Amino acid sequence: MTLPIVLIHRGDDTYLSYSLRQAEVSNPEASVFLLGTAINQHFASDGITHVMIHSYMQSASAFAPIYKHMHIMPLSYNLFCFQRWFVLRDFMRDNQIQACCYIDSDVMLYENVNNPIYHDFKMEFVWTNFVSLDLLDRFCAFTTTYFANTMLYGQLVQETKQLGHLSNNLPLVSDMVVGLLFLRQFPQYTYTHGRYDDRMFDENINRPIWAESLEGKRKVYLNDGQLYTKDVASKAYIRLNSLHFQGTVMKDFMSFFFTPHLSKKGSFYFDYQTRLWMPTVLT
Repeated sequence: MTLPIVLIHRGDDTYLSYSLRQAEVSNPEASVFLLGTAINQHFASDGITHVMIHSYMQSASAFAPIYKHMHIMPLSYNLFCFQRWFVLRDFMRDNQIQACCYIDSDVMLYENVNNPIYHDFKMEFVWTNFVSLDLLDRFCAFTTTYFANTMLYGQLVQETKQLGHLSNNLPLVSDMVVGLLFLRQFPQYTYTHGRYDDRMFDENINRPIWAESLEGKRKVYLNDGQLYTKDVASKAYIRLNSLHFQGTVMKDFMSFFFTPHLSKKGSFYFDYQTRLWMPTVLT
């Protein structure tokens, strides 16, 4: 069975068109679902099915009264970051979908998600996630318990601090932290940090870490139609399964990384200042 791809987005942002179409282009046999609102229904097409979020908000709404807000983002924004997992779970249950690939709307996907080696990649990156219905059931129950129980919520805040998710000493309690805490229930789980041999799912284009950077961002290479990043230590080129355009500024670059807009011949790197693919020689 072909794994469906699901995005959840409430706004009418231009960049959403690119993440949806990129998912469709890279996985032509997969069903692509946008769980959205009336204002973004126009993104639906022959290969993209629009579903109204409000049809699946019942359990998400039940979570709202126990949610405790500790973040610099607005309450409504961060609350929905948690609620989306309840929405996704209920959508999958109602449509008898046992597993899916979930991506955030600022993620550009370049890989076939049906490769079974990726199917255990769960909750490390909440923005690129392979989840089963059973896993979401457990995650939603776990999240509810940690917010409803004062002692467990205190542990969640402490975990947030230990991970360094702080802004001016304020712990930024997020679904990402809950996801990492949730994964500790699975001692057999192997953390990949998105890396699969010579390929990888991008954590954040603004955090190259071990990879070559350009203006503080991941330096992205294009070779014969495929995107790569370069490992500084090994000098190896790692093929990009995805790019995560985190942050308002970076979303403006998504159109330049849409596969139909990329050259299929030659080698290039992307220059963020000029917004051009510049010819280069891969060494």
